[in-house]
Amino acid sequence: MNLIHDLKSERQNVSPGLPSAYRLVPMAFYLVMVASLVLSVYLYLSKKDYEKTRASMEARLAQARAEEVSLISKQDAIVSEAKVAEGIAKWLEGSHPLQPIAAVIGRSMDKASTVAELALDRNPEIPAHTFLQLKIDGSGSEQIESTLNAIYALNYQTYSAQQVKGRNSTDFQATLIYSKK
Repeated sequence: MNLIHDLKSERQNVSPGLPSAYRLVPMAFYLVMVASLVLSVYLYLSKKDYEKTRASMEARLAQARAEEVSLISKQDAIVSEAKVAEGIAKWLEGSHPLQPIAAVIGRSMDKASTVAELALDRNPEIPAHTFLQLKIDGSGSEQIESTLNAIYALNYQTYSAQQVKGRNSTDFQATLIYSKK
């Protein structure tokens, strides 16, 4: 019985046989199949490794974002506290004690005059401005002038001054502004 296959031997009156190099085709086929299996396993393992690495990187990224949010919230808290402290510092820098003003007003009164009312109100937004309301019984404008001269000696300026004379009293209102000389 004769076997017939693609790799024929040379025969007379028939086409010549295939070159001997073609005998390597089946071996190349099996070699390519084995290489593709090895490559498939390598790619599968590489994909699994990539997925593990990606999951760990995503976890680290989420942790870094949480840390960033935490640090930003701490920084915002510090900045807001610094702004409050800066506001307090500016307020303290602009404010001056009111006791010397009250003492100077009391000392500037002569024997014929008395302080009926005295109000010193500080503007919370501009602490260097103090609203003065003064009601003097007895002398009139002369006493107001001597009192203002005593206040000017403390480096205060009057702004928007108003004076109303009554029968026995004089009402005076002004905003006192501290000026550094």
